[in-house]
Amino acid sequence: MNGEGQLGHHGESVRQAAAADRLVITKTDLVEETVTADLTRRLRALNPFAPIVNGEAATVTSLGLSAKGESAVAPIRSESEVKAHDHARHRHDSAIKSFVVTMEQPIDWTAFGVWLTMLLNRHGEKVLRVKGILNLVGESAPVAVHGVQRLVHPPVHMKRWPDADRRSRIVFIVEGLDPALIRRSLAAFNRIAVAVDAA
Repeated sequence: MNGEGQLGHHGESVRQAAAADRLVITKTDLVEETVTADLTRRLRALNPFAPIVNGEAATVTSLGLSAKGESAVAPIRSESEVKAHDHARHRHDSAIKSFVVTMEQPIDWTAFGVWLTMLLNRHGEKVLRVKGILNLVGESAPVAVHGVQRLVHPPVHMKRWPDADRRSRIVFIVEGLDPALIRRSLAAFNRIAVAVDAA
């Protein structure tokens, strides 16, 4: 009932929705279906990869939690999905942007770690979420990375690729940062790492 109003008047709720691992919509039985649908679209635009669950049907399983309360690895959305959700964003959420950085060639783990550390050290409060699947030099299976602002979770070494796409794909949700600058800086770090390896 109050979801749209909260997002419209309280900037912190927008940031929380963008950084959330799971989004639960409650009290849907008290409003028309169109209200729930509109709120769902708004939340999906803010956070393109967090599962959205109807609170009345929410269970430990549907929320993607293990018996220990640990969240499962959420899927990495495609660039087209993220763009579609970002284009649906409401006017007053325009400072928050979702975008994907895709890299064709395997990347150097050390260079990526240095780059991400520098990014979060400088702009951690503006990087609401970063989540990706990386094709690392010398690794046959991908590594999943996940961070919220300045907190970076330990990388997860996955057993296999989820599909035939072997590109590194990193989804960012940022506030007040230019996606082009992030893309360029990561590409520059990766080029330097490749040049050093070649030497």
